[in-house]
Amino acid sequence: MSNYFKISKFFLFIPLLGVAIVSTSTLFPFIVGKYVIFRSSVALALLFFCLGVLFSKNDKAVFDRIKSVLKSPLVISVMAFVASFVLAGFFGVAPSFSFWSNFERGLGSLELLHFLVFFFLMVFHFREGKDWSKFFGWAIFGGVLMALYGILAASGFNGFLGGKWSDAGFRFSGSIGNPAYVAVFSLFLIFYVLYLLSVKYRGKMKESGAVFLMVLGVFFLVIFAFAATRGAFLGLIAAILAFLFYAGIASKRWRIKFIGAAMVVAAIVVILVAFKNVPFIKSLPFSRIFDISLSTKTFEDRAIMWKMAIDGFKERPVLGWGAENFTFVFDQNFNTAYFKPAEGFGAWFDRAHNVFFDYLAETGAVGLAAYCAMFVVFFLFLFRNSGITFRKKTGEDKNAAIQKERHLGVVEGGLLFAVIVSYLVQGIALFDVGITYINLFIVLAFAAHRFKSVGGSAVGVRGALGGKDNN
Repeated sequence: MSNYFKISKFFLFIPLLGVAIVSTSTLFPFIVGKYVIFRSSVALALLFFCLGVLFSKNDKAVFDRIKSVLKSPLVISVMAFVASFVLAGFFGVAPSFSFWSNFERGLGSLELLHFLVFFFLMVFHFREGKDWSKFFGWAIFGGVLMALYGILAASGFNGFLGGKWSDAGFRFSGSIGNPAYVAVFSLFLIFYVLYLLSVKYRGKMKESGAVFLMVLGVFFLVIFAFAATRGAFLGLIAAILAFLFYAGIASKRWRIKFIGAAMVVAAIVVILVAFKNVPFIKSLPFSRIFDISLSTKTFEDRAIMWKMAIDGFKERPVLGWGAENFTFVFDQNFNTAYFKPAEGFGAWFDRAHNVFFDYLAETGAVGLAAYCAMFVVFFLFLFRNSGITFRKKTGEDKNAAIQKERHLGVVEGGLLFAVIVSYLVQGIALFDVGITYINLFIVLAFAAHRFKSVGGSAVGVRGALGGKDNN
């Protein structure tokens, strides 16, 4: 690998630590510094990548690698999503705003193009299991820094922004500034920890590295609980059930046990939600997550927003109103039921607080279809590379399965399945921001590395973390 590519690769690690940046001198301290670090790092990574291509001593090998990446169906689906996002902004009601966004969000087409470059470079550079092992390790370290910032802020240290442990209704916000996104980030962090444990330390759980990872996993779970976010809680439960479902259909030997475990988990959740008003449960610091009901004020407000999004979609059904333009939808389709001054409401919203309705209103049917297509491709190739099929196998299928290397183990495939399911479920009550995008694209890039692509070619399907591929 050329030195230019090594430098490009290095800059991909920087955004993983950027989550701990809080730029107190800016109007939006929890947001601005993070996207400045992200864009700068990706731009530098792209610059050195281009220099590496330009001065490569083996042009054919480099271009073959680029072509192998671009042929991946998952890469194609991600490119299609970003293209639809940019196109919707170009034909939207405020093209300039859709591209640049604003100081507060910074999530216009320009940012999505940076995420696409970030995604492409990850798939191009990280071709060995040890690359992903290190990358997940850096992501975990970034998560620790995020949590430490929040702990210092909650403990009242000067210069650290955020609520205090003693505040009524305290929810942990870390260096992200929003408890809901701390919870979502924690879900991804738990995935990284479990993945490293299951692959790197399989059969070696007593080693110091494995014990340290287990401690971090519990730590992130505690942070998740103190973030007290109901949507993310549902995402966690969905992830557990998804893992057990996947493992149950992938492993005949353990099928009954996995099904039984899923039933136990479901029963525990039902009991906690049903008895949420019991004093003991209400006394828990994270009891808020058990208050799940269609009659809650939060859900009622969300439902009003979703109705506005649907009305906006009906007016511009193909490409929507353009990225970052939900405020136009909100203003034009305002529902007076949303205006409740006595309850402190009435503020205008710039999101539908649901990823699906957000993309439906802002990018139309084309954008939502492209967004959903990413996950259709993901699930299709996940099951394909796990040897799981929902049709009856023929003798030819069985012989081929014996001869074919199993690319994904039960735990590996189950964790990949679970983390994407958790992201989609929590997205029912939330919208995408920088911290969710970066982790989503990390998981999708890793999946592209692991999945076999159409026609027998592959983007890194040999080995898991710690293994090599020879593409």
